[in-house]
Amino acid sequence: MAIGQQARTQARRPFGVRLYLAIAFAAVALITAAISYLLIADSSDEAASQRAVEITVGRTVRLADRLGKRPHKNTLTVLAQIDDPGYATWAYDGKAQLITPALSRGVHVDEVQDRRREVTVALTEGRTTVTEPIFRNGRLAGVLLVHAERPQELQAAINSVQGDRLTAAIIGVAVAILIGFVIASAITTRVKRLADSAARMTEGRLDEPLEGTGGRDEITALGGALETMRGALRETFGALSSERDRLSAIFDALDDAVMVVGTDGEVRFSNSAADELIGADKRVPLQLVPWLRRAEARGAVEHDALRVADRVYAVGARKLPAEGAVLAVVRDRTDELRREIAEREFVSNAAHELRNPIAGISGAVEVLRAGAKDDPDARDHFLTRLSEDAERVSRLTESLLTLARMEAVGEGGGASIDVRIAVEEAAQAVAPPEGIEVELSVESDLVAEGDPVLVRQVLIGLLTNAFKNTPAPGDVTLRARRGDEGEILIEVSDTGSGIAAEEVDRVFERFYRGSGSLEQEGFGLGLSIAKRMVDVMGGEIGVRSQVGFGSTFWVRLAAAQPAATPVA
Repeated sequence: MAIGQQARTQARRPFGVRLYLAIAFAAVALITAAISYLLIADSSDEAASQRAVEITVGRTVRLADRLGKRPHKNTLTVLAQIDDPGYATWAYDGKAQLITPALSRGVHVDEVQDRRREVTVALTEGRTTVTEPIFRNGRLAGVLLVHAERPQELQAAINSVQGDRLTAAIIGVAVAILIGFVIASAITTRVKRLADSAARMTEGRLDEPLEGTGGRDEITALGGALETMRGALRETFGALSSERDRLSAIFDALDDAVMVVGTDGEVRFSNSAADELIGADKRVPLQLVPWLRRAEARGAVEHDALRVADRVYAVGARKLPAEGAVLAVVRDRTDELRREIAEREFVSNAAHELRNPIAGISGAVEVLRAGAKDDPDARDHFLTRLSEDAERVSRLTESLLTLARMEAVGEGGGASIDVRIAVEEAAQAVAPPEGIEVELSVESDLVAEGDPVLVRQVLIGLLTNAFKNTPAPGDVTLRARRGDEGEILIEVSDTGSGIAAEEVDRVFERFYRGSGSLEQEGFGLGLSIAKRMVDVMGGEIGVRSQVGFGSTFWVRLAAAQPAATPVA
C-alpha cells in the first residue's frame, strides 16, 4: 500500500488498537464485577434474611419470657413499651382468644396467616412471622404472635455493605481500564514503531534498521521477520537498480525510440530517443495508436513507412501480456529515405550529364571515321567538339570526385583562418566578367575556425556562381564581419535576377540548376560541394534572395582567438 493510501486508511479509522484493547479490558472487568456483585448480593441477602429470622426469634423468645413473668393484666403494657415500628405483636390467652388489639404497628392480625399455638417460624416477603408459647408458673398461659420486618440495624448494615460492594466494583473497573490502557499502550507502541519502519520500507528507505524489535515475544518475532525481509529487499533492489541503470543506459544509447505504451496511447516507459514522438500529455501520436491496437490483437505488427507530420517512421510493435501494454520500437527513416532518393537522383543526374558529352564524342568519332577527317575544316570542327566534350567530362568527373572526398572526410575540426587573407585570395583567384564590379568589405581581426583551403574553395565557388548569374552591368560584393553572437559571417551578394521562393530551398541540392538550367552552364554541383565543405568545418551556409533584386549567399563559421602570427 502506498503511503498516501495508508494515511487515508488511518484517517478513516475512528479508533486505534490501543482504545480497542482498553475497552476489551474494561468490558472483562465490568462483567467480572457484575457477576461477583450479583453472587455476593444473593449470598448476602440470604445471610441477612437468616440473621433477621434469628434476631426476630430471639427477641420473641425473650418477650414471651417477660410476659410469662408478669401478670396477665400487664401484657398490654409490656407490648406497648416496644419502640420498633416494624415489630408487630399480638397475644392470645390459653383459650386462643386475642387479648390485644387486632391492629399492631400498622399490621392487622388477619394479614398474618400463621396464628397457631405451636411454635412456628415463617419468612414471607422479607418479614418474619414467629409464634411462641407463653408459660406462667410452668403452665401454658397463652401464645405470642410476632410479625416483624428486618431489623433496622441489620438493614443499615446491609445497605452499607451493598454501597461498599458497588464502590469496590467501580474501583475495580477503573483499575482494570487503567491497567488495560497501560498494557495496550505498551503493545501498540511497539507495533506502531514496526509500522513506521514498514512505511519507510515502502518509501524505499531500506538502509534504516527496524524499530520495536526488542523483547522475546511474538512482536519481536514479527520484527525479526521484517528485518530479514528488509535486508533481502535491499539486496534485491540494489541488484534491480544496477540492472535498471544498465538497461537505461542501453536504451538511451539507442537511436531508435523504444516505448511501452498502453492501447489507449499512454506512454508508460520510454527512452530519450522517443521524446520527440511523445506529446505533452504523455501520449504517442494518433497515427501510431491503430498499430498498437493491431499488435494487441495480433501479438505483433510491423510497418515500414508510417507518416507522422513531415517525418516517416518504421514501426515494430509486440504485445506484452504481463504488462497489459505494447512494446513499440520506432525508427525515423526520413533522412534514410531522403538519402536514398538523393542517391537515385544523383545517379540519374550523373548518368544524364555524362550521356550528352559521351554521345557528342561518339558522334564526332563516327563522322571523322566516315571521311570527315580528310576535310580540314570538318576535321577541325569535330576535333574542337571532341576537346570541349572531353573537358566537360573531365570537369564533371573532378566535381564528382571532390564531392565524394567531402562525403568521405566527414565533419571534423580545423585550424584558425585569417578571414581577410582568405577573402582577398579568393577574389584574386576568380576574374570578374566584363561589366561586373567587385567590392570587398572585411572587418579587421577576423579569425575563424576551419580549413583555409576549404574556405578559399567555398568563396571561389560562391563568387563564380555570382558572376555567372549577374548580367552586366552589375555588382558583386564580398564582405566579412562579426555576427550578433560573435561568430564570423561571410557574405557574397550580387545584383542578379534572384531566385524564386520555391527554389531557394533546393539550390544546394546536387545537380539542381534552377528554372533556367537549359541556358546555364555547369552541372549543378558547385553549391552542393560548397555546402558539404562548410558542413565539414562545422559551419552553416544559406541564401537570401528575392526575384529581381539579386541574391546573398552567406557562410557562418565559429570565431577563433586571434593568433600572435599571421595565419593562412
